[in-house]
Amino acid sequence: MAVSYPRQFGKYVLLKPLAKGGMGEIYVAALGQIDGFDKLCVIKKVIPEKSDEGKAKRFLDEAKVVLRLAHSGLVNTFDAGQVEREFYIAMEMVEGKDLREVWNRCVRVKHRIPIEVALHVAREVARALNYVHTYGELNLVHRDVAPPNIMLAYNGDVKLTDFGLARSALKQEHTQPGVVFGRAAYLAPEQARGEVADPGTDVYSLAVVLWELLTGHQYLQIAGLDPAAALAMVRHPKPMPPSTRAPWVTPALDEVLMRALAPDRSNRFVSAEEFRFALSDAIAEAAPRTDAARVSELMHAIYGKAMADEAAERERFLKEVLPSFRAATTPAPMRTPPPVPLSRRGDDSGGRRPGAKMPKMAATSTPGGQATANKTDAEARKRAKREAALGVLAELAAAESENATAASRK
Repeated sequence: MAVSYPRQFGKYVLLKPLAKGGMGEIYVAALGQIDGFDKLCVIKKVIPEKSDEGKAKRFLDEAKVVLRLAHSGLVNTFDAGQVEREFYIAMEMVEGKDLREVWNRCVRVKHRIPIEVALHVAREVARALNYVHTYGELNLVHRDVAPPNIMLAYNGDVKLTDFGLARSALKQEHTQPGVVFGRAAYLAPEQARGEVADPGTDVYSLAVVLWELLTGHQYLQIAGLDPAAALAMVRHPKPMPPSTRAPWVTPALDEVLMRALAPDRSNRFVSAEEFRFALSDAIAEAAPRTDAARVSELMHAIYGKAMADEAAERERFLKEVLPSFRAATTPAPMRTPPPVPLSRRGDDSGGRRPGAKMPKMAATSTPGGQATANKTDAEARKRAKREAALGVLAELAAAESENATAASRK
């Protein structure tokens, strides 16, 4: 059955669906209760019919991890919870596209990704990974560094997202020995063998992404292979310098990439930060103009109309869709009618029969006057009762006196 939008989801309003994956759905949503103070965000939730125990635990594990992290190179997650049978996490809405979409868009419009953009993206993701790997004592490893999980904002920001497959000390759902999680084309050899991932695993995956951005080709040609053959190629890769496909790549960049892509993890950079430093040195020689502005220039060049359309849609959500939705779903408050003055009840005659006389009423023009009149009436009633009692006592005394006189005569 088709679901209409917008619709209420706990304290959020789901505005439209964005994507649907193997175990979750993603929506554009709004948080707020007063028009003009809404925050647009993204809601990711588990599909009810797919929420078996293992997937639900992985989803909750992701929530435990991402709620602790706060870094400019990560998509911010600020809330998690459950609405009826559905678990969800709420994330900031990045105005931009993921790297896979950017790659495909460049192919469609025949626009090569500039080397400055490729290098800036890799360096920023390495910076975010270093934060992740060294955060507290979580021993956190992303395990799914790939183009769909790297966001490029229209303003040039680069953000890593989706920690659904991450390994950390907080996890309840631990990977069984030999179980492989991640996208095959970006798996490190040890990951494909089902071994424990470490920071070098993420460095390898990021190096594959950079190799492809620089050359415009896939690093491993596994498309069309049966799963067994593809996994064998991932487990035993044969690194090739990017300059063999892209002559503009400098020897210094070749050296950095070949070390990061070493099949034996002991020969790689020991950390994402070391990889970032090596990239920075190579960037100074190959592309000194590398910065966020170059990313923004690319995004404006290939998404100019889409940016305008999306901005207009966001304004429509905030100024039209949400106010209309709230007006239609919020019950009108009950209003008590004001008291009708006595002089206005009924018609001009106050509902009296023709010719009937108005009963005389004491004038009570003010609350203070009413209180004084009430007090005077109470005192008058007290005096009347006291006088009546004294009268009864006087009658009794007179009767006793008469009886005493009669008795003395006898």
